[in-house]
Amino acid sequence: MEGSANLQLERFPAAQCDKVTGRSSYAFDVALPGMLHGKLLRSPHAHARIRSIDTAAARSIRGVAAVLTGADTSDLADPYYGVGLRDQPVLCTDRVRYVGDTVAAVVACNERTAFEAAQAIAVEYEVLPALMTPADALAPDAPALFDRPAGGAMPAVGSGSTSTGEPAKNVLCEYTFAYGEADADLAASAQVFTDSFTFTRISHFHLEPHINVAHWTGDRLEMWSCNQDPFVIRADIARIFGIPLHNVRLNTPVVGGGFGGKSYCKMEPLVALMARAADAPVRLGLTFDESILTTTKHAARLKLTTGVDASGRLTARRAEIVLDGGAYSDASCTTAIKTGFRIGGPYRWRAIDSRARVARTTCVPGGSFRGFGGTQASWASERQIDMIARRIGADPYEFRMRNLLGVGEAFAPGDSGMDSDLRAGFSDVAGLLGPEPCPRGRGRGYAIGLKDAGGTGNHAQAILKVTQGGEAMLSAAVVDIGQGAAIALCRIAAETLGISPDNVVYARIDTDHTPPDNGTHVSCGTVVTGLAVQQAAHEVRKEIVEFVASRVGCPVEAVTLDGWTARVGNHVHPLEPMIRNYYGGIGWEFIGRGAFKEPYDASAPLRSRNLCWMPCWSAAEVEVDRETGRVILHRLVVGADAGRAVDKRACHGQLEGAAIQALSQAMFEELRYDGIAPENASPQLYRVMQTPDLPLDFRSVVMEHRLGRGPDQLKGIGEAGMLGVAAAVANAIEDATGACLTSLPFTPEKVLAALHAQSSGGSK
Repeated sequence: MEGSANLQLERFPAAQCDKVTGRSSYAFDVALPGMLHGKLLRSPHAHARIRSIDTAAARSIRGVAAVLTGADTSDLADPYYGVGLRDQPVLCTDRVRYVGDTVAAVVACNERTAFEAAQAIAVEYEVLPALMTPADALAPDAPALFDRPAGGAMPAVGSGSTSTGEPAKNVLCEYTFAYGEADADLAASAQVFTDSFTFTRISHFHLEPHINVAHWTGDRLEMWSCNQDPFVIRADIARIFGIPLHNVRLNTPVVGGGFGGKSYCKMEPLVALMARAADAPVRLGLTFDESILTTTKHAARLKLTTGVDASGRLTARRAEIVLDGGAYSDASCTTAIKTGFRIGGPYRWRAIDSRARVARTTCVPGGSFRGFGGTQASWASERQIDMIARRIGADPYEFRMRNLLGVGEAFAPGDSGMDSDLRAGFSDVAGLLGPEPCPRGRGRGYAIGLKDAGGTGNHAQAILKVTQGGEAMLSAAVVDIGQGAAIALCRIAAETLGISPDNVVYARIDTDHTPPDNGTHVSCGTVVTGLAVQQAAHEVRKEIVEFVASRVGCPVEAVTLDGWTARVGNHVHPLEPMIRNYYGGIGWEFIGRGAFKEPYDASAPLRSRNLCWMPCWSAAEVEVDRETGRVILHRLVVGADAGRAVDKRACHGQLEGAAIQALSQAMFEELRYDGIAPENASPQLYRVMQTPDLPLDFRSVVMEHRLGRGPDQLKGIGEAGMLGVAAAVANAIEDATGACLTSLPFTPEKVLAALHAQSSGGSK
């Protein structure tokens, strides 16, 4: 049940060994005959009108095959992309909207020549006012960043929710979620508290930058892309270029980390356009710095007003949330929905009244990031829960226990019931800090993050082929981004068939042959696709049983599969010779298909009852140097409920990786701006967690409450560790010092400022 960061060496699956030994093939490794290379010219301005672009010097350089500007997108069917609302141009046409925006693209014989040509392009700009913060963007006198409405539409929502696109100038979207009578319940509360919290802009910092290769054969496009959504991207490219879906083929190899930064369209439409213009295969590999300027986690400000009755029970919460969406939509619409929906956390409320808006700014676009919306919501919610407990003189542990949702209790009217024992999980994790009092000078803090997992309305298909020798090939669209879902899916297939997992391989993802899903995110891979895989495996079993019954001459009910043999009464029939004797030659393959779709339900807040719930219990013990503001993390415990762990080692890996990523964001990470330009958008300057920063004692707990809806009660776990860590550390800092932190990251400067405010009787 319990794991630690100091794992002993074990035998790892071949797919994991391939990564360690360098045998894995990434998009970076794709090389096609005659392949050319691309480079981009990016904007030096946060906001400017493009007056003219002179490409003559670039075109004259030997080895340059094509130079593209916004004018070259005029023949596209729809030159914009984004999730829900579509406002990001394939190439800038009339304006640039952040430092790093793509102004022109060059294709040449090699990267050096392409880079030289890109620098030779002369652009005349008319600089416009920059809107670097949501406050700037929402000011009455702020200029509008867009002159025309965005294409597309807001994602549909259900009962108690509204979603509106572009409700006001420089507001991309607005989401509201409400039930009960918040005004009345807050008015009747014994005490009401209002607090504000900020969340910083954070880079995904995946070690593999964005890499794409595109090649046209006539009017048919083939691409190799490091992405998490091959079928989403296929659909976007088909729409943008106005071509049929079957004329777009996406190959997705192993991905070197994504965390949401490789969800949905990023560079793919532009690379396809470059390849079309050059009439040759084209590779565009971004630098690490450029990937940082492609998308970020949303910065946010969250204002929470929360009521408590005389018995210490939560009554109602009102939330005002503003997310910094940056220059373009990307996944901001869905992030706003998820933040506003999840703001109540794992607690029982009489009423919720939440509003989340996305402000357009002249910064790097905000997109999906591991646990998107859940991390921002959990940070503010769990921080305030702790602050309230201390203000009313309640123990933070007991205060949470008193208010947690029970098993089977609906998260909100119309939604599914809680499928984890929140109290048991909290008790298990908190108990690992021990019953003894906290050592002098230290403090302990707790937090319980919660998000919906498996998505709303998500779907997947799977195909399973099994040879006469019992070797199976599983085909599904879950992308290997390091989470081990492919191995888990193969194990689900093997369990259902009753064969060894070593006999099941995962096919490479190719949209011409792989059955579709709607993307590898929201921890849906093992649950949603797992149900499709299980169904496909059952179909294969049925085919095998029917074949045996036809050859032996018995009812299908008389056949029992035992490994790769069939039993009929007291007789054992090895399957391979039976199949070969009948089919001869190359033998035969049994092929099963499976599919799963969570149905839509208008009575649910997100238009579909959530497939499963993902809690994360966190407990931290810290010490604070009052002279320097340095925080020493002595102990960190994180726990999550896998429902049923198909591969417990992989579950620990996912939980620990997410927790350390969350801890890095809590303590160090922030993409900072100096005026209009990012000042640390490079791997040398962007501070992430390093080995000396790790907790002195770090433990993970993978629980199996066996209440999930996945195959044999499993649930998703990939995002869990992101949800509670930041709040747990801040709560521990307050427990140790009395200093109240309400903004990330917890730098020594912020800690010292909070200590000063606490000692002078002020508030932060």
